[in-house]
Amino acid sequence: MRRSRGTGKEDLKKVEGPSKTMESAELVEGKAAVFSETSRSKKTKKDETVAVVSGSHGSLENEELKVSRKGILKTSTLTRFLPNAVTVTAMCFGLSAIRLAQCNEWEYAVLFILISALLDMFDGKIARFLDQSSTFGLELDSLSDLVCFGVAPSIVLYLSTLQQVGKVGWGACMFYTICCAMRLARFNVAHACSGSDSDLDRRYFVGIPAPAGAIIALFPLILFFETESFMIVRPVYVAFFLVFSGCMMISTIRTFSSKIVKINCTNSWVALAVMSFIIVCFATRLWMTLSVLTAFYLVTVPYGIYKYSETLKAINKKG
Repeated sequence: MRRSRGTGKEDLKKVEGPSKTMESAELVEGKAAVFSETSRSKKTKKDETVAVVSGSHGSLENEELKVSRKGILKTSTLTRFLPNAVTVTAMCFGLSAIRLAQCNEWEYAVLFILISALLDMFDGKIARFLDQSSTFGLELDSLSDLVCFGVAPSIVLYLSTLQQVGKVGWGACMFYTICCAMRLARFNVAHACSGSDSDLDRRYFVGIPAPAGAIIALFPLILFFETESFMIVRPVYVAFFLVFSGCMMISTIRTFSSKIVKINCTNSWVALAVMSFIIVCFATRLWMTLSVLTAFYLVTVPYGIYKYSETLKAINKKG
């Protein structure tokens, strides 16, 4: 009986032995699998970290390259010279318009004022693009605007039509020029004292800008070039547009700014098509196109006043 019991215990040990060995082997295999999975994950994370570091290093190099290029562009002599050169060129065209008016070359005189207005549109944008905005450039631009859009249109209109009515015509010319000077002085003061303008204020002008005022003042003469009707350039009509344009420049009404038009990837082709159409119209029918654009701008003035008031009311309600 004892032998049988002993034999049973030994048999049990023999049975239990292989099972424990199998369990230990499975445990070792599981630990090895976990270890290998952990090492793989660590390697993957390490590779990702290296990729991120290399990517960030590449982006840092790109940023440093952009900063260095911007610094070179900012310190370039040509870059500092270009915006003021455009402003001086616009002033030269304005002064040449006065000389052409003295030679009775009325169409060329008005055309030179228009070229001054076109250059005035770009000198500020060029200065901001090249990061060359300065107080000197602002003052030079205002002086150029006074010559091109304050003095030149008055002299052109006086020599062409208003000298027929003598002192009254000269008084209308002086009124317009003084209004233009006051408008530019107010703009300089507002620019110097302004902190951070709101988005609404950036999208609207206070009054009409000086180039637009000059084109409105010259509107009867522009119509005459297209229609050749002397009824349009009667001194009373010319004086009315001069005084009206001067009052609009010094007024506090809000008119649309070019910043209200935003060109992006979705509508760039539309803007390109419109600009191409306008350029073709200018090349074929200059005075007719300019007359239509001036009339369209005059129509948008009351709409701009209404739009600004409605937007301001909506902002005040939200606030």
